[in-house]
Amino acid sequence: IPTIFILLYQRRTRENYRNCGGSHGVESSLHPDTAIMQKCLKAITPVFEYDTAKTVHIQSVKVGLLFRGVQLLILGYIIGYVIVFDKGYQDTDAAVSSVITKVKGSTVNCRDELTVADCDPNRLRVWDNTDLVIPAQEANAFFIVSNYVETAQAQTTFSEDPDASLTGSSRAVPCTDDDNCTGYQTSRNGVTNGVCDLDSPNGGRCNVFGWGPPELIALDRLATGTEGYHTQLPNMLDFTVFIKSNVFFSKFNEKFTNTANGNTTREYLTGCLWDETDNYYCPVFRIRDMLAAAGMSEAEFNEGPLRTGAVIAIEIRYDCDLDANDGKCPPTFKFTRIDLTTDVLSIGYNFRHAYYYGVSGETPTPGSEEIIHRVLYKVYGIRFVFIVSGQAGKFSFIPLLIAFGSGLGLLSLATVVGDLLVTNVLKKKDYYAARKVELVPDDDDEYHAFLQTNGKGDSVPLLTNASHA
Repeated sequence: IPTIFILLYQRRTRENYRNCGGSHGVESSLHPDTAIMQKCLKAITPVFEYDTAKTVHIQSVKVGLLFRGVQLLILGYIIGYVIVFDKGYQDTDAAVSSVITKVKGSTVNCRDELTVADCDPNRLRVWDNTDLVIPAQEANAFFIVSNYVETAQAQTTFSEDPDASLTGSSRAVPCTDDDNCTGYQTSRNGVTNGVCDLDSPNGGRCNVFGWGPPELIALDRLATGTEGYHTQLPNMLDFTVFIKSNVFFSKFNEKFTNTANGNTTREYLTGCLWDETDNYYCPVFRIRDMLAAAGMSEAEFNEGPLRTGAVIAIEIRYDCDLDANDGKCPPTFKFTRIDLTTDVLSIGYNFRHAYYYGVSGETPTPGSEEIIHRVLYKVYGIRFVFIVSGQAGKFSFIPLLIAFGSGLGLLSLATVVGDLLVTNVLKKKDYYAARKVELVPDDDDEYHAFLQTNGKGDSVPLLTNASHA
């Protein structure tokens, strides 16, 4: 093939010689094009050459100790960390979970703008868990009210909130006369009824038909911005919640719960309160203790979440070693506030809901002409969200062989590290490097000389000029 390659390119001009890096002033007995091709072939020949590993046995105790030391480190990582510490010998399965909660507690406030201590006993209002846990059951979460804005309403015509913005999604409709208020336009708290209220404190705006009187922005600011306001319910900190989490590992057909650890007697479980030291596996949690575990003091609670609410994540983690757990797998609990305290819009957690009734006090039947009333509540509070995760592991030969086999592949790193040390770091690096790499030319004379030297001269005939003749 090289001969054919040379013949095909002998017709090229001397420009080829320049392209291959040649020089016009080179004198040669060869034809110029032949010399060019020889240079080109010499440049591309390494692409078609072959490298193979060569074993160099270095009789050095220092080098041997370095090499074995690296091997021991790799084996220690494979056996100590991958297999033993990280349990590389176990097959694993992820948990399927569910959480059951039951909240209990009662608190009190005054219907008037007074503290409980100064309130007329006839104006006291008691709230229990049925009133303050909304909704009564929620998937993997529960909510407790800590503050509220209450507005008694009926469907009627009324003046729009004077503090309502005239721009944005929840805006009042501005006006200068009744013509601006026609067509049942959408306003903040209803639809326009064709009348312009020019006496509104902050400029003319359309009266509306809907649920009125409206929930006042000024009242909301008062409830959330005033320390100790009568609608705030600080005693909700003493509410308790029973938490029962269940996990199932389908691959191993194993089930675990947080109530099956520690003291499991009924008397203890119904009378204990969770804490981070002595009663870690008690399933009854006090709101105050959960917030403290999330890093929130009572003073911080009164300044923020009591007034505007918060979102707390309850992380429940099951790590089950089925080879050693004797039927039990205690979970760990972690509490974290996950809403941003730096929000400038809708800080904390709140929503609205209403209770409906008729004039007679009874719930109106569908289609009746009785005037419907409602009590609108904008509630603030703490929403607790459960994040349950888990993994179970059990001995199996397959993951053990995979972990061990992949780990053995790392042993090749010992040779790489050894070569780097021998040829680049040690004092005799040049001496070792010179013997590690050997250039073997494809030369027939050297090959036959090798055969003669190693006593194999008779097995392969030596080619000479005479034999060719």
